[in-house]
Amino acid sequence: MELKELMGLCKVLDEKHGFPVKFESQLEKYNQITKDLVGLLGEVGEFANIVKKINIKMEKHEAYKLDTKQAENNLKEELADSLIYIIRIANILEIDLTTETLAKIEKNKIKYGTSEY
Repeated sequence: MELKELMGLCKVLDEKHGFPVKFESQLEKYNQITKDLVGLLGEVGEFANIVKKINIKMEKHEAYKLDTKQAENNLKEELADSLIYIIRIANILEIDLTTETLAKIEKNKIKYGTSEY
């Protein structure tokens, strides 16, 4: 599935789940973005916490109880949750993530002195 299609699917599902996607004022729009940003940071925090626990497990081995396979599966879910929030915010702001990401990659080529990828 292309990113544009994924963004469309997320928007449809947000509407079905009762998440606002259209706003009558800038205040309502940015209030929703604030809520979604807090949600995004929460998901990123959960991802970071799992990474921290995996590192502790690797350093302490048997002394630290953690199912690393399950933890790695949880990483996938938290990263996907983070992407969903990013897509939701992009949809609210009507940002084409594909176009903007490709433009940023081009800027990074100049910034980091890499002409080829």
